[in-house]
Amino acid sequence: MMDLPPISSASDLRARRSGERLRWGLTGLAAVFLIVLAAAAGLGPTGREEQPGAGEPLAVLGVAPGPATRPAEEQ
Repeated sequence: MMDLPPISSASDLRARRSGERLRWGLTGLAAVFLIVLAAAAGLGPTGREEQPGAGEPLAVLGVAPGPATRPAEEQ
């Protein structure tokens, strides 16, 4: 085990424990980040099959666009 200098006061002990807690917290945060990063790298986008007319709802229904109509007031 590592030899530490003697503790001079209770505030030094609190500061050391606080630093140790911070170190463990940051280590845990880094571990979670790496796990999420590895999971995201393993999961790729799913291959979607392109179907004809998938982006055109009228084409899927078989409807052709017609001429634009104006209201009777403008004619």
